[in-house]
Amino acid sequence: MRPLQLLKNAGRLSLVILPVLTAGCLTVRLPSVEIQKAGEKKPLTWQEMVETSLQHNPDLLRARAARKSGLWSRNIAAGDYLPSVNGVVNRTRTTVPLSDEASNQLEVNLEANQNIFSGFDTTGKTVKAQKDYAAAQWAYRETSADVRFRLRSAYIELLRFNRLVGVTERIAERRKQNAELIYLRYEAGRENLGSSLRAQAILERALFGLRQTERRIESQSLRLAREMGGDFSLPLPVEGDMEVMVSGAPAAEPDYARLAMKTPQVKRLLKNAEAAKAAMISAQSVIWPRVDGNYQFIQSGERHSELQKEFFLGLRASVPFFNGGKNVQGILKAKADYDAARAAAKNVRDETIARLSEAWVQFVDAVEFVVVSKKFLEASLKRSEIVHAQYSSGLTDFQEFDIAEQDLANSEIDYVQSLRDALIQHANWELVTGLTLEDVPHAA
Repeated sequence: MRPLQLLKNAGRLSLVILPVLTAGCLTVRLPSVEIQKAGEKKPLTWQEMVETSLQHNPDLLRARAARKSGLWSRNIAAGDYLPSVNGVVNRTRTTVPLSDEASNQLEVNLEANQNIFSGFDTTGKTVKAQKDYAAAQWAYRETSADVRFRLRSAYIELLRFNRLVGVTERIAERRKQNAELIYLRYEAGRENLGSSLRAQAILERALFGLRQTERRIESQSLRLAREMGGDFSLPLPVEGDMEVMVSGAPAAEPDYARLAMKTPQVKRLLKNAEAAKAAMISAQSVIWPRVDGNYQFIQSGERHSELQKEFFLGLRASVPFFNGGKNVQGILKAKADYDAARAAAKNVRDETIARLSEAWVQFVDAVEFVVVSKKFLEASLKRSEIVHAQYSSGLTDFQEFDIAEQDLANSEIDYVQSLRDALIQHANWELVTGLTLEDVPHAA
């Protein structure tokens, strides 16, 4: 078989064997996961959820890895200021065909190269790497703020469903008592069959609402577990009083422009723009001369004892004259990239100012509406007591009784919803202002 054919066959064989040998090494396996049904557990506090999420949330782990990658990139760029040193050892033996004559050659080579002037290319790349790393740090804070909002929202929703269980239980019990009362009045000939059937239907709807809320507690528990890092276990009890957690909005309207400049997303895009500006320095290096220094130390000979030394010290300067206009086009492209990055930062800053205004208004509205909802609940409760006594005494009809009972049920659910909305809008305000998990007091 010809040597060329042997090489081709060896190449084909390596294409088959290499994937087989490396398949196990290159396979990525995720940690095993299962939903565990545990017994009674100690309720989790908000602080414990934050600490768990900081340690295990995959979005935070990914952002930390990206931040660390930016750190290594910065260090790599700084390495261009230092010389590169390479060593080579080469030993050859030459034989003459059809003869016993042979010669040996040993060569040891040490070479060092140092850039002296690169047209500020090294400076531009180093500054760009530093700005990219700073952007990665702000990107991490941006991710942390988003995770904080998702974690807080999942926690609030679970508190809402837990509270709604008690509310719907009370509603269902009241509906049951009403259905029995209306049925007795129907049996006594003081109420019609339609009213009795409607009372039974309302009872079934209340029982369905209770079952629905219980099911949502389980699904929301899994959502909260996901934000904490994926330790799925049920039940997942949490600690917290929604009424105590509702806090007042800021007394005065905040300075949106000042707050916007401090948000992670605006800071990140500003660093991206600064990195693009540093890239302009590197792009302009192609029109400058380049100067490099070279040092070589060579030892060569037939034997180790016969090595002869040689030294070379050189200085190389290159001046670009014409390369098809690519240097100018590269500078123009870098300038356009900088303009785009700067415009993106301004766009997000202006959008953040508008979002801050909207978030603050929604936060204030939600907090104030809690008071309004509580007033409606108190009024509905008193009206329900009065109408219930009147209906039992025959002083009012079923329609008035039905409306009063429905108003009470709606007011109870609406009050819980108002507490939830106030807490969610507070969390949204913290998201837009850029508060992170690390900003939670005593966060690990």
